[in-house]
Amino acid sequence: MTAKVYLLELMNAEIEQLQEQKQMYMDMATSVNAPFNSVKVQTSRGVDRIGDNVSKADEMANEIDEKIDDLWNRQQETIKMIQFLHNADYMRVLFKVYVQFKTVKQAAAEMNKSYSYTIELHKKALEAFETAHADKLGI
Repeated sequence: MTAKVYLLELMNAEIEQLQEQKQMYMDMATSVNAPFNSVKVQTSRGVDRIGDNVSKADEMANEIDEKIDDLWNRQQETIKMIQFLHNADYMRVLFKVYVQFKTVKQAAAEMNKSYSYTIELHKKALEAFETAHADKLGI
């Protein structure tokens, strides 16, 4: 696995998907979609659909929160791995791109560097990351 793939896999996409999934379950649990027909009414004994849905949504929300916590911990580990490089420019560019999810162009502007220089810096930083963490990356 390359450094770029490793850094991208750990971050925002997974957390966003889990949060969206959590919201979907909560929406399902709190919505009432009961068709109304004044002529024909059907009842069931002992069925609490809203309660069941809320219970399931709460259970799923707890599982998702645990996964988000795990991803956050993995993100913190990744930040430590970036800081291990001990090169300020490498650390800045990797942090901006893979933790703050900025483009290389945005990182260049914030770092007051040219875009072409930042592209090269990014490439070298990824190579240094791969070298420093080859054991964790399985390289």
